[in-house]
Amino acid sequence: MEPTNTGRRIDSYVRVIAFVLGLGIAAGVVASSMIPAGEGALGADIHVVVAPTGELAVKPTGLILEGTGLTPGSEPATGAVQVLNQTGSTLDVRLRGIPDSAGLDRVLWISVTGPQDDTIYRGTLGGFRDWSTVVVFPSGAWRALRFEAWIPAGAGPAYAGRIAQVDLGFDVKAVPGP
Repeated sequence: MEPTNTGRRIDSYVRVIAFVLGLGIAAGVVASSMIPAGEGALGADIHVVVAPTGELAVKPTGLILEGTGLTPGSEPATGAVQVLNQTGSTLDVRLRGIPDSAGLDRVLWISVTGPQDDTIYRGTLGGFRDWSTVVVFPSGAWRALRFEAWIPAGAGPAYAGRIAQVDLGFDVKAVPGP
């Protein structure tokens, strides 16, 4: 039995209707799964990490400061590390941070304070690439170092979407005995 022209026409209409219906359903699924636009500005992220050396033990190791979504004038990110002189000598210790990129060097500020709230470093991330002032570590003594990272109010848009991992490095020298 051969299909009639009317049967072929109905079959064509059904196919067109099914195609349009399928296209509408697919468009609805795509539209409903879209992520809505965010509000506010895209911030900067910073991670400061530390590892022990032969002379110094650190607690904790790894990530000691994590700042996400930093914008000009936002609350600073904070972190701390305990450092132990494992040697039998008093040590003069200087530190610096080596960022993995230069994107935040001029807009992100870092502050490092020592055990008696003495300022070891305060300035831009780029300036923290140079060695800090000396911190004296007596033999067997733990010392707390506190960190803050922020973007000052009034900073331009150069921070937006930037990410930096900063590896903390130590320059250790034994103090000559009497």
